[in-house]
Amino acid sequence: MIQFSDMETYVAVVESTSFTIAAKRLATTKSVVSRRISDMERQLGAQLLDRSSRSVRATDVGAAYYGKCVRILEEVEAANDFVSCFNDQIVGRLRIAIPEMFGNELVYPLLTRFSAAFPDVVPDIHVDDESVNLTETHFDVAIRIGKLADSNLIAKHLMHFRRFLCASPGYLAEHGKPTSADELSQHDGLIDGMSGRQDWMLTIDGHPHPCPVRERLRSNSTAQLLEAACAGLGIWLAPSISASQAIANGRLQVLLPQLAPEPTPMFAVYPKGRRSSRKVQAFLSFLSANLARFTAEANEAFVHSA
Repeated sequence: MIQFSDMETYVAVVESTSFTIAAKRLATTKSVVSRRISDMERQLGAQLLDRSSRSVRATDVGAAYYGKCVRILEEVEAANDFVSCFNDQIVGRLRIAIPEMFGNELVYPLLTRFSAAFPDVVPDIHVDDESVNLTETHFDVAIRIGKLADSNLIAKHLMHFRRFLCASPGYLAEHGKPTSADELSQHDGLIDGMSGRQDWMLTIDGHPHPCPVRERLRSNSTAQLLEAACAGLGIWLAPSISASQAIANGRLQVLLPQLAPEPTPMFAVYPKGRRSSRKVQAFLSFLSANLARFTAEANEAFVHSA
């Protein structure tokens, strides 16, 4: 008979499109995950997954089965949450989707403290800059950056963060330090691939203004852009949280802080059905209490280094 743990394994494989990543997410081995899926397909008499050397995808029947598994697991979790309310407990797996931009520098350190405060909650973290569909997947909460699209999700504002132009001392020694927005077009730029822009939207005379830049590297990985900036490949319009340590230790220098764009909002979003989940509410309260201070310190570090 197929168990709830088998369904959790199948959901993890579909959402990560990888046996290896699913195994890490479930704290088990790839062979265990593969065996569970094979046993499920044998018991059901249907192929749930198309397997290739690069990725794993649900078949048509597998996609339909995934949706039913998600709904069943959510019902089980809701029942557990209902009982835990009577026992005043905050327990269970908390599935969180986080942009790569804020993983290493912000969310992971906070999650360590959250785990210490709530030892019976198991954070299950999915790092991806694509906006996962919370109504169709098994995640409890996601962190979103910037203006939110209209949806049926509940949004909780967490904070604002700043972006500043910065470059390595080595780059500035070789190419010179820009002294105005007009000079930026003469410099190499490191572009955030998630923005979809070919330029930087900066603040000039108190208004947003596009500034052309000579594209040197484009990436949707904040970690890669940080490394490229520190290596001297070009100027980066960096999130204060992601680059604060590099600024503090002198690997990067802030440029033209008066051109910094307007602050960008960060939200936590979750489906309406999670409103009563004690672990979700505990996580949101914890983030709200800790993010504002962390962000203020990061923004202050940029301002003082300019």
